[in-house]
Amino acid sequence: MTLHFAGCFALVTALSGPTAAPVPKGAGATIYFPITPGAKWVYEKHGGGEEAVVVSGVEKVGDDLVVSRAGVDGNGVNYTKMLVSTEGLRQPREGADGKPAWLLKSGLRSGDAWDVPDGSKRTVYGPEPIEVPAGKFTALRVVWEYEGGRITSWYVAGVGEVKRVQKLAGGKETVNRSLKSFQVNEKK
Repeated sequence: MTLHFAGCFALVTALSGPTAAPVPKGAGATIYFPITPGAKWVYEKHGGGEEAVVVSGVEKVGDDLVVSRAGVDGNGVNYTKMLVSTEGLRQPREGADGKPAWLLKSGLRSGDAWDVPDGSKRTVYGPEPIEVPAGKFTALRVVWEYEGGRITSWYVAGVGEVKRVQKLAGGKETVNRSLKSFQVNEKK
């Protein structure tokens, strides 16, 4: 199934009803993660196989939405909750200051960077086109440079991460996962 950026974003924002997620403060701004329970990603993994993940719950805490994810179809991976707001995406991380780490900051210009609590740095680029098995999208690319390597992730509005590539120091780049399909279904 091919989903395009505009159609996917419209679908995510158009869904409403008793099981739809609460709307974050500043709604109308771009949200780079699905906030509808039941939304499902299927990724192709490096080395073969698939990884299926579903939005298992959404809770409003202050100005943020706390999005819980769970593995499906035999995927027993425990996923870190995602803190979603119009300011970007964060995840709780162990850091010197105990604050969540920004995965993506909204409202930045291509080339802008920020520090991560572990001493590494992330830089955002784009928007730019990207093609994955799920289709063609317009995405923001985030490059996370850390001691010993680099992880590059592409984020699409309303979908989240569509591709992740890792390069270890002195090694080749490896596509860790690439979006094969994405569905927004309200959880029943």
